[in-house]
Amino acid sequence: MAFNPSKCKVQLRLAVTRLRLLQQKKTATSQAARREIAQLLEKGKLESAKVRTENIIREDFTVEALEILELYCETLLARFGLLEQMRYCDQSIAEAVNTIIYAAPRCEVKELGQVQAQLFAKFGKDFGMAALANENDVVNSRLVHKLRIQAPDPLLIDQYLVTIARAYNAPYESEVVTVQDLDAASLIDPLFDGASAAPVPASTGAASDLLSFTADAPPPLVAPKTSDAAAPPPPGPQAATASHNFPAVPAAKPAAPAPSAAAAGGGAPDFDELTRRFEALKRRK
Repeated sequence: MAFNPSKCKVQLRLAVTRLRLLQQKKTATSQAARREIAQLLEKGKLESAKVRTENIIREDFTVEALEILELYCETLLARFGLLEQMRYCDQSIAEAVNTIIYAAPRCEVKELGQVQAQLFAKFGKDFGMAALANENDVVNSRLVHKLRIQAPDPLLIDQYLVTIARAYNAPYESEVVTVQDLDAASLIDPLFDGASAAPVPASTGAASDLLSFTADAPPPLVAPKTSDAAAPPPPGPQAATASHNFPAVPAAKPAAPAPSAAAAGGGAPDFDELTRRFEALKRRK
């Protein structure tokens, strides 16, 4: 069978729609099963409640796997040009291609089987068989864990029972997990798989710099406070002029020139007096 780009794209879109519908259906079924487990706890049927809880855990794992597959189908649709034009599987779509091939026979979505057949035709049988066996560890590790067929951890079953009992006010006393432990681990969503909560990352940037300051070490550019006795006097006018490089002010004023006779008389000389002086000069000649 030859690779058909149009058929592959159509099957990818149908797979996304089918995956979303399955998630909604399984989530609704899981919520109804939780109410039934709470009723079993009220009746004191603890062993029956634990068996039903195992089924809920498997359904929750399946829902999370379907979410991962939906994301990878949308990734292939967004980068379909690489899938269509490249002869070999590009690194940017390698994880999505390998994960879809690996998960197609392990989930109940027939459209993924059609997509898997197209990917086999595109990249060859050897590539497809390696992806089915996850020989190169390219398949999403979280999806591999969710699709693995194994009995749930007893601690995880106990955590589910504590959460269900608290949600529906059902009587259940756990010797391993307490409500405080669940709050500390932020066990709010039903998809909790027993992994420890991730540590809160340290602050970065300016916030971390501010947090690193203590009372003994003030932040930079802030001068430490001193007592009033040791405080320097306020700068005077000479310091202000010196800081701006203005010319120095002389200590004493220069002596003023001696006033003329006309100035001593108080004001400008009279016009008649100037005329008489001019006539006297003419007579000297």
